[in-house]
Amino acid sequence: MDASPLDFVAQASWDLMEAMEKVTEETEKENLIVNHIKKVYSTVVSIDDFKKNLEWVNVSEPLSLTQHCSEKVVVLDFWTYCCINCYHVLPDLEYLEKLHRVENGLVVIGVHCAKFNNEKDSSNVLAAIQRYNIHHPVVNDPDSSVWTSLGIKCWPTLLILGLGNRPLFVITGEGHRDRLVAYVQAALRYFSPKISVASIPMAPSKHLKAKDNEILHFPSKVALNPFYRGRSEEPFIAISDSGNNRILLTDCSGLILRIIGGTERGFKDGKLNEALFDSPQGLCWLSGSVLAVCDTNNHCLRTVHLDDGTVEILAGTRKQNVYGNLGGKCLGLQPLSSPWDILLYTTPDMDMSVRPSPASVGIAPKETDKEKNDKEEVKDKEKKDEKRRVLLIAEAGSHQIWALFLDTTIWWKYKTFTEGTCACIAGSGDEAARNSAYPHTASFAQPSGITLRTGPNPEIFIADSESSSIRRLALSTGQVSTLCGGDRNPINLFAYGDVDDIGVEAKLQHPLGVAYCDTSKTLFIADTYNHKIKKVDVATQRVTTLTPTKIESAEPAKFNEPSGLALSSDGKYLFIADTNNHSIKLFNLVKNVCQDFKVRLPDLKFTEPENLILYQNDLFVNRKCGNLIIYFNVSLDGDTKNVKFTPGAPQNWNVCVRDENNKDVTLEDFDFINCSHKGNKLPGRVEMKLKQRTDKTHYRLYLSFHTALCDTSSCFSHSFTIRSTILVRDSVKMVESYKITCKVNPVNRTDIRAEQKSEQNNKQEQNKNS
Repeated sequence: MDASPLDFVAQASWDLMEAMEKVTEETEKENLIVNHIKKVYSTVVSIDDFKKNLEWVNVSEPLSLTQHCSEKVVVLDFWTYCCINCYHVLPDLEYLEKLHRVENGLVVIGVHCAKFNNEKDSSNVLAAIQRYNIHHPVVNDPDSSVWTSLGIKCWPTLLILGLGNRPLFVITGEGHRDRLVAYVQAALRYFSPKISVASIPMAPSKHLKAKDNEILHFPSKVALNPFYRGRSEEPFIAISDSGNNRILLTDCSGLILRIIGGTERGFKDGKLNEALFDSPQGLCWLSGSVLAVCDTNNHCLRTVHLDDGTVEILAGTRKQNVYGNLGGKCLGLQPLSSPWDILLYTTPDMDMSVRPSPASVGIAPKETDKEKNDKEEVKDKEKKDEKRRVLLIAEAGSHQIWALFLDTTIWWKYKTFTEGTCACIAGSGDEAARNSAYPHTASFAQPSGITLRTGPNPEIFIADSESSSIRRLALSTGQVSTLCGGDRNPINLFAYGDVDDIGVEAKLQHPLGVAYCDTSKTLFIADTYNHKIKKVDVATQRVTTLTPTKIESAEPAKFNEPSGLALSSDGKYLFIADTNNHSIKLFNLVKNVCQDFKVRLPDLKFTEPENLILYQNDLFVNRKCGNLIIYFNVSLDGDTKNVKFTPGAPQNWNVCVRDENNKDVTLEDFDFINCSHKGNKLPGRVEMKLKQRTDKTHYRLYLSFHTALCDTSSCFSHSFTIRSTILVRDSVKMVESYKITCKVNPVNRTDIRAEQKSEQNNKQEQNKNS
């Protein structure tokens, strides 16, 4: 292997780590770090600056190591957004940035060096930065020019630079927060007399975020409720709205029934609207009222109890599990590592054929005990056939498949797991795509999606994202094999592409979601980085790309990093979490058409105002941005001789326009020309103009008044509203004008009379004269 410019720094950093492990006193560790800085800094030279043509995120101008950072301590984070290990480093960098600001002398720069072709696109990098809440500067290095020039060898790698951009420390892999903090603090102290307090041109990027009116923000997984019976207020589908750190439950039309969690990141159990999650992913219904959630960044499983409206932790300690820990502790005592997907599997005890029955142990039963023995055999058979509930977990962070045993279960090799035990059932923890008949010697590479195949030989299919393959785990034996994609070489994690073929000859690119159809024996794949949905005939292992069209046209449906799938019970509809499009898609597999599954909030119930006067004549406006002018006034009934408008007091009015859904669109659909939609003087005039051509057929106009009145003894107010219909047509004038006058009797509140007149523009002069 060719020598790297950083080999000396890397070796010195390794020697420093080993030396620090041998001492216990903090002062000794600090001395070791300072001596390391002196030795390395005097030996190395400055690294080259960034190329001029690279694209940057979170800055207002491209950064230069020479211009902006030469008097700073710099941490370069070499990462790629598909990598779970890189993902685990982000909280460490966030913690470090809270300790030391740019003005204190620290600059953190992410250097994105893509593994997959899809990751080279700056728009995809920006989406990942927003999804992962990265706020420091990031440069997209699609050709890995910086990586190559420095001889970086793996993701993630942290390179710490001293003043003058000379390399001081190299840290590879995840889980080194304490070392990172200690190295940076020592460097800041060492160079403190020369550290610059100047700022750098920061500018958080926002232009690829979901629109303000979009409900979803990077949705990742979906789960149909298998217990759904069509009852009112019963959830049909659960959605991980990951970018908003919450779970949405909707009915079959997409109307939101429950929102679980807030939009802020965090961890909090309790009431549904007070609970907090951090980038939730996989979902699984345990019953019609209990939902299990992979709370990925909190490294735990949570349960949502709809009956009592609470959220609680199910498994995990909120601290990331360490390499080599195969589990075995109970529920909240067992740490997990970025659980990404989850499913419920029910099974009788395994290996029961060799388990001795009670009747075969001890003294043989007497003939007179035959009836009793028969009953015991029946009970034993019933116990043998009883289903145990097991939650299977795709642990992306540890590259393994774990299980949470909800009931005491006899598993493979006669091993008994007591109720509540959480343990690894497959995967060595090494990141690879190694198949094996022995589950703990097999290897996975960031398993991110799982689905169940039932029947006499049950198995799960696994979206093994970093090997770009679909793996299978036999649930009766534990054997691990490959269904399609990837490579025959288990350590080759770069065998990706976009090829429809059979088995390993087919190529995928970082698939994140799978769904299996028992009826057709077909597996559906969210081929995430190819932006496609594919299917696999499980019997022949043939992979085929699906090419649905939009339901409203013949145009092809386009996906953007789809990552979650859920199949309807009849196998006809596929629900897709179209992550970077911030939407859920509904794919009709029979008709090969796709449409948006419109997730929406329920409309606020609109109540008609009191003292409502119905204006009998319709108003008209031209749908091609026509103008509507309304003159209006209020007069008092002749029966109220002693009642007058209060001199000098405001006579308030306002215009409200609502659409067919009772949504207030006053300012959304109309411009008010040289006037406002409200005022405090009578008579009044408004001129409204449609902002754009509309397909709506009508609106409702509410003209509300709040008048100030006096009689001989006191002053009082009187409120009422006139309601009319605005019809939208092609055949009317571009400027329509109307006059509305209203005569009211505020004394006799139960007998409100209105005189209503409406005339076209060519008759207005006559009305004024009369």
